Amino acid sequence: MKNNPNELKLIYVLKVGYNTIGEGVYEFIFAKNTEEINSEECGWMDSPASANAQPPHKDDIDKILNLKTKLFDLVCLHEANDRPYIHGYHTIHALAYENDDPTETNVESEFDMIYDELPLLVFHFGMPISQITDIFYERDIVLQENDFIHNTKIKF
Repeated sequence: MKNNPNELKLIYVLKVGYNTIGEGVYEFIFAKNTEEINSEECGWMDSPASANAQPPHKDDIDKILNLKTKLFDLVCLHEANDRPYIHGYHTIHALAYENDDPTETNVESEFDMIYDELPLLVFHFGMPISQITDIFYERDIVLQENDFIHNTKIKF
């Protein structure tokens, strides 16, 4: 039975790192039941989130969507050195947001010119998968199976 995209909620954005061609590699992790995640076991209560916060156990995960991109860089809450991950659970902080400091990113300048008018990407705990696909669609990134892919067929 297929999952209803509206019942899957974002619970974790994992920055895996960067691949050999400089793309940021991310996992967007979703669950149907966000309330049964053992936040203490995952290290979400510990501060800082960096080196403590881990993705939920595989039994709590219903879907993982992958993103590889050079178009923007995401700052992920699990990297935070000044707050616990539980702040993301309570939506005090975003799970991930677009880094808008060009000195700290590998963002292509052409992308900046094209998408200058769009708001920064921001992803919060509990966002339905359909909302995330809509946000990426504004950046010409579409979902194909379990991967978000930049739609290079669109002409600007």
